[in-house]
Amino acid sequence: MQQSKENRQASSSATVTTSAYSTVVTRARILLSLLRTNPFGKLTTNDLNKDKTPLLSVFCGRTELYSFPVSQSEAAARVQENVSHFIGNYISVFVIFFLLSLYKQTTPFLVLLASFPVTDYLDSLIIKKGLDQAYPFARRLLFFISKLGIAALLLRKQVVIAFFLSLSAAYVAMLLHGALRKLRE
Repeated sequence: MQQSKENRQASSSATVTTSAYSTVVTRARILLSLLRTNPFGKLTTNDLNKDKTPLLSVFCGRTELYSFPVSQSEAAARVQENVSHFIGNYISVFVIFFLLSLYKQTTPFLVLLASFPVTDYLDSLIIKKGLDQAYPFARRLLFFISKLGIAALLLRKQVVIAFFLSLSAAYVAMLLHGALRKLRE
């Protein structure tokens, strides 16, 4: 009798372990399926002009606003809807991640900031000298050379790596937030 009771307890703990394992695997599949969806599928230009929700209220909202999606299609629908609603916040998260990644690297940050006025100055100089009218190809060539030089300098200073890592982190944050936040009714 004692032995059958122990067998029942062992089988019930194995069932709980199997159930927890299958739940984790199912949820992981749902989250991994988000990598195949296009979160910007329903995004329009009007969505970019909307007033954005305050940033902290989006990521520190009430817990009843969040739940795990039941299926892959529900997760994809949530992501697409939430991206169109919170796109301004997701862009802000990317900018914050990018600035934080360049925080300790002052030279790449200054090179990045200096690249914009240098390009504008070269373009205005070409227009001022009349080279754009006399030699339109020269303007395009000088513009291309300046962009190529700036790109080479930024590559050397690892700004591209910081940009890519920031973009990746913001994309993952967008997918997770979009999938876990319930749709508005």
